[in-house]
Amino acid sequence: MLAGLFGLFVLFLYGPIATIALLSFQGPQGGLTFPLHGVSVHWFIDLFSPQSLGDIWGAFGRSCVLGLLVMVLTVVLSFLAGLAFRTAFYGSSAVFYIAVASLIMPSVVISLGIGAWRTYR
Repeated sequence: MLAGLFGLFVLFLYGPIATIALLSFQGPQGGLTFPLHGVSVHWFIDLFSPQSLGDIWGAFGRSCVLGLLVMVLTVVLSFLAGLAFRTAFYGSSAVFYIAVASLIMPSVVISLGIGAWRTYR
């Protein structure tokens, strides 16, 4: 029973990605809809060919740099928050409260937004 529930959860998470990956191999007449209209790599060739709309490789490079910066910042802040739970250091209470506030604030902001929406509706 638990394995079946886990299987449904994995299908819920990765099903849309698998569907898009399957539909990306359609022919030139196809899109992101079923049924498939031929099988080809037309869309991948179109993606990596030079375009006048934008610089795909520049955007990819900027996204990689941004992802790397976010990863490093997340690791550093998470490490400091973990230390704030275990040992005291200069600013550990501020790091602790920021970590707790980051867990609480999204629900507070959403609650305020729902309250404001009901007030002005």
